[in-house]
Amino acid sequence: MNTTPSPPDVLQTAGNMLECHDFRDRHKPELLELTGVSQHGRATMSGLNDYDYQTLAQLTSGDSHNLQQLRTLTKSGIPNEILEHFKHIKCHCVMGLFPEIGRAWLTIDSDIYIWTYEQARDVAYYDGLSHLIVSVGLVKPRPGVLINDVKYLLLLTTPIEVIVLGVTFDDQNDPQAAVAEANGMHLMNKPLFVLATDNIAINVIQGSDDGRIFLGGRDGCLYEIDYHSESSWFGKRCKKINHSQGLVSYIVPSFLKVFSEVDPIEKIVIDNSRKLLYVLTEKSSIEAWHIGANFTNVRRLGRITQNDIASQAINLIKTVDPSIFKCVKAICPLSREDSNFLHLVAVTQCGVRLYFSTSRLNGQQQQFNYIPDNYNVGQPTNNSMPTMQTESETPKGLFLLHVRLPPGYTPNATTNKPKQVHAAHHSEGTMLMITTQQQEQDLLWSVSSAPFSNFSYLVESTALEGLDGIVWSLAELKDSIVPSVTSMLHNYRTPRRVVLLTNQGTHIVELLKAAHLLQQLLLSCKGPHHESVKMFFQTQTEREACVTALLLATSNQLCGSDIALWATQAFMLYGGEPCFQHYMNASNRNMHNNTMGSTTIVPGRERMPPMYMSTPMPNTGNSGAMGTQYTQPISPISVAQPTQQQQQHQHSALPVADSSLIIYSAKHDGLYLFVSRMLRSVWKLHCVDENLSSRLTSNDCSILLIELRALRNFLEKHSVHDLSASRRMPYDTHLGRSSTVLMNNSQMPMNEHRNLTEQAQIEEKRSLSALNQFIKHACEVMSLWSILNDHQFQLLCQQLSPEHQKMLRCCTFRDLLITRSEVCAFLIIALINLYLKDKADVTEVSDNLRELCPNLYRHEDEVTYKATEILMSVKNCQSAQEKEQKLCTTLQMCLDAAPTLPLHSICQQFISVDFYEGVVELSATCASKMDPEEIGIHYYNNNEPAEDREGYTCFVTRMNYYKEVQLMLDCIYHSLASSRPDQDQSRTIMLNCDSTQDHHDIENRSKQTIKKITNQALRLKDPLMHVTIYEWLLSHDMNSELLELVQPSLGEFLRRSVSRNPENVKLIDLLWKYYEKNGHHSQAAQILDNLAMTRSENISLDVRIDYLVRAVMCMRNETVGSSITNGIFLKELEDKLEIARVQKSVLGAMHPLANSNPEARQAIKELNLALYDITQLYQNFADPFDLWECQLSILNCSNHNDPLLIESVWGNIINSAVDTPGSAHERSIQLFTKIELLVREFGESGPCFPFAFLIRELEIKACQLHLPEGTVPEKLFAMKLDVELLLEYYSRMISMNERIWANEGNEWHLIQSAIRVVTLLADNAQAIWYRSKRRILGKAQDIVAACLNICYQKPDTNRLQHSLKELQCRLQRLLG
Repeated sequence: MNTTPSPPDVLQTAGNMLECHDFRDRHKPELLELTGVSQHGRATMSGLNDYDYQTLAQLTSGDSHNLQQLRTLTKSGIPNEILEHFKHIKCHCVMGLFPEIGRAWLTIDSDIYIWTYEQARDVAYYDGLSHLIVSVGLVKPRPGVLINDVKYLLLLTTPIEVIVLGVTFDDQNDPQAAVAEANGMHLMNKPLFVLATDNIAINVIQGSDDGRIFLGGRDGCLYEIDYHSESSWFGKRCKKINHSQGLVSYIVPSFLKVFSEVDPIEKIVIDNSRKLLYVLTEKSSIEAWHIGANFTNVRRLGRITQNDIASQAINLIKTVDPSIFKCVKAICPLSREDSNFLHLVAVTQCGVRLYFSTSRLNGQQQQFNYIPDNYNVGQPTNNSMPTMQTESETPKGLFLLHVRLPPGYTPNATTNKPKQVHAAHHSEGTMLMITTQQQEQDLLWSVSSAPFSNFSYLVESTALEGLDGIVWSLAELKDSIVPSVTSMLHNYRTPRRVVLLTNQGTHIVELLKAAHLLQQLLLSCKGPHHESVKMFFQTQTEREACVTALLLATSNQLCGSDIALWATQAFMLYGGEPCFQHYMNASNRNMHNNTMGSTTIVPGRERMPPMYMSTPMPNTGNSGAMGTQYTQPISPISVAQPTQQQQQHQHSALPVADSSLIIYSAKHDGLYLFVSRMLRSVWKLHCVDENLSSRLTSNDCSILLIELRALRNFLEKHSVHDLSASRRMPYDTHLGRSSTVLMNNSQMPMNEHRNLTEQAQIEEKRSLSALNQFIKHACEVMSLWSILNDHQFQLLCQQLSPEHQKMLRCCTFRDLLITRSEVCAFLIIALINLYLKDKADVTEVSDNLRELCPNLYRHEDEVTYKATEILMSVKNCQSAQEKEQKLCTTLQMCLDAAPTLPLHSICQQFISVDFYEGVVELSATCASKMDPEEIGIHYYNNNEPAEDREGYTCFVTRMNYYKEVQLMLDCIYHSLASSRPDQDQSRTIMLNCDSTQDHHDIENRSKQTIKKITNQALRLKDPLMHVTIYEWLLSHDMNSELLELVQPSLGEFLRRSVSRNPENVKLIDLLWKYYEKNGHHSQAAQILDNLAMTRSENISLDVRIDYLVRAVMCMRNETVGSSITNGIFLKELEDKLEIARVQKSVLGAMHPLANSNPEARQAIKELNLALYDITQLYQNFADPFDLWECQLSILNCSNHNDPLLIESVWGNIINSAVDTPGSAHERSIQLFTKIELLVREFGESGPCFPFAFLIRELEIKACQLHLPEGTVPEKLFAMKLDVELLLEYYSRMISMNERIWANEGNEWHLIQSAIRVVTLLADNAQAIWYRSKRRILGKAQDIVAACLNICYQKPDTNRLQHSLKELQCRLQRLLG
């Protein structure tokens, strides 16, 4: 079996075509059109022309085949034990039939005998009455009134009472018990109800399908028995209601009623579908009643007397004896299948049929009820196009609309006229009439239109059969079990059976149909290769004949027989070929419509004459074939308004002009018509009712499946190519279509004609292929529905979600077969879940679904549910070895079924049993099977080029499969996170060592599990699986675990991630760490350098410095080569590091300004945003914000040698320190503290440390601040500056003898400082290096001498002179 699922558009194409054929089939001419009433808008007549009655020989243009439309099935006599009672008859005997239960009955005086008429056995009797039985009736009881054992009610009437008996059967549990002859019938001894007749004899009893009982009395009144299960306060349990007696009759005095005319009721018939009841009286009057839902709604519609009938008929036909219209002997209701608008047919004693309607003939009934074949469904309709009349109108009366004369009144009649008709029965276009030709022998007339059902006017054939006796009753046999959904194909295959009860016994006949006629013809011709078979196809129209042939070819009873083979051959031989019909202009279009059909005139198929003519009309000759007009097929794919997708497909498949239409072959149309009739009963039927109960029973599904599978087998034996292959050239006498096409294409070039023919064949092949897939799909859907019916369908539906339940309630079988495949899916899931919920073995139901629904329940579905079953059992396994074995078995099953499995569902089940390895392996296998050529991997390895759409698709497919691994890791990670206690819980847990230990164990196991899964996944060669793992670790901040991995693919992943997200510092940070860890120090240094230089708010200045430090360390690693390039790069890194540190000092100096200066706050952000060069730092930050120390650092870092600028900066530094508020002492401390710090930083820096300038500036500030003598020397000496330079610079200042000191208020300040310097030198002479000691002391003596020289020149310097001399002596001693 082909397990390729049917695409939705293919199913939709087949569905559209089916609906088109079904629409045309349901709207073909019905009885109202066939009789001409609809066309002429008035009552009509027929039966006077030769073509009104034809023989079956005219179907085959010959009499040699002796086709039969009537066949005797069985004959059986009256049981002998009943015949014995005839000897004791006293005054009255009546016979009749109970077709509902397959039995006949006979009353002899007050006793009744009932027996099965087919085998004349199982005799039941009732002798509990003491009065003569007048009439008998059998009625199905109203539901819920009586106990279930009572299947029927037997009503017996006597002159004084009506007795209602209960009927039971032996096997009450058998659903066929009420009708099967094998079950014995029993009459309850005690009557259920007894009613008085009020001295009015009841002539006839008739029951409706819903259990209502109607009685016809000799007084001409219609009665109804209303019965209930219990008596009520307001009435009895059973009562008789007179519907004919109105309120006026109570007012009229009783003595006046004696003078009124009494017309007893002879017959009652009921049309259950329309709730109509008809009454035939003894004087041939007919009454119509609308019985409604109960007795309160009963109303009489109208009454027509014998004289009125005759008068109206004579007005229609004035050339025949008026007496033939009198004396109506039988009335038969017409069902909706017979006609929507004609409701009753009455038969007179001479065989005239009178057709009545309960609706008045008006302008609306002039409209057509059918759509001719050349009417394109889906195209805009003309307002003048006739529309179909609905039956929503309320019945208004009883109106004669058509008179049909019996056979024998045509000019060339070969049969006698029927006489003495006393009984009749109508069934599916066949009228059976019983006539009395001889005194003791009746004759059966069969007048049937069934063989000529496709004519546009009423054509009938006649058959006669002699009977063995006088017919007392005739009725149609009912099927044993009536399915809730009727199959049209079953009706077409199965002949109607009618039982006739005579005084000799029962005679059962079959009313044969077109399929049986074709069967007889094939047997007579011994195959399809005969002119008669070809003529049968032409006469029946090729499409209908193809349907008839399919009925035989797909029949289970004929399977493998010659008949089935011959029917198939006939289907192929006479089914025609597709073609294109071109409409060149309007005249051609009219010509097409008028000539569509065979150009060969078949006898008996001439043009229909006016239906209202009252005189016989001679044969008009071969003037045309009206009957074939209906046979023209249309294409819903080409003509009906398609969807956009179908239009695109159509345009690509049919590159022809818009004015061309495809004419499908009769084979094609016959197949579609066959399927549309097969599914018509369920097509628009809702799947379930409001209570979620199935609308189809198991028996209904079985009937449909038999038909569907038979057609599927037929299509499998005969492929689409066989059905649509052109094996021969069409010829005129074969198919009427060919001549029309050749005529219209006479001016067309041969090549173009050949191309169009090929395109037509391609289109037909596509349509037949769609039908073939639809049939296979329908078989699976109906098989599934049958399985669901066997599994408590309602309970199963209750397990569905409310949304699915709502969808199911709204779904029709048409939706189920075409568009609602998801409904089948969730019903299957519900069925399997029902088994799993009950822990039952799903193997049997799974195998059943796989066998019957291989596309709805695929192999992967079977594997899924078997895997689910095994995994559920794994949870209860105690043995680790057994658990491991089951898991391996499940995994292998899934691997074999990959990749079409529901991966997510299975992976979740694997996770539930901790089978993590299975998730990784199954995901990888699905990915590799979906992309066996590794196109997705190639796409990734080639840096994912945008123009490679196929590669991108495969890449996405693989990554979607690998998401299951990520979901599994998420599950494990979340379980780990949930096991971690919060702070409050941790304090409690710390009190319990065992709990803490358990927590650590869980955490360790989870980490180990993640590590194990990661290692398993990375062992695979698929880099996309590696990417999946890396992405997951990265998204969960498991950076340390990520860096522990040594796969080369990690570096590629990090590089790509960084290139896609160049601002993602986290990724860049991971990349350099990966390089450093794997020994790629140079690459790590480059990344660190890039990181440090990246302009980002996420990287602070300290981090940037740290990156540069690490970069320098990486470049200084011994594994890095000593190339010139590396050396240059290392020098650049060191320079950047030095400048970065300067920037850090600038940043530190900016912070105190941030509180008061908004610009400083912005500058702080800028300094953290990126690294700047030395010029930018000076110009943008140090200089604008007067950051003197920073300026000094920048000048030092840049080796800038500008003494004036440097001295200016130092002067600003000193001034800023002195200018701060506070006492002189405090400011001095602040000044010297800052100087000490700067000396430590710049004391060895050369140009940036102007020593002489600093000494002079400090001495000036000390003089200004009136600091104690020698403060500056002491501070400078404490800073351990060079003593020799200190003496040198003091010596120079003394020699200059500036006036600045006097100006500052202490003329001797410098002399005092010099004395202090020399004193400090003398105090620490031992610390001076011995080689330079003499030189330094000598310079100190020079300073002392210079000071003395100055003092000698000034007055009041005795104290200074004394100090200098003492110091001079001390130095001398040190030198000595």
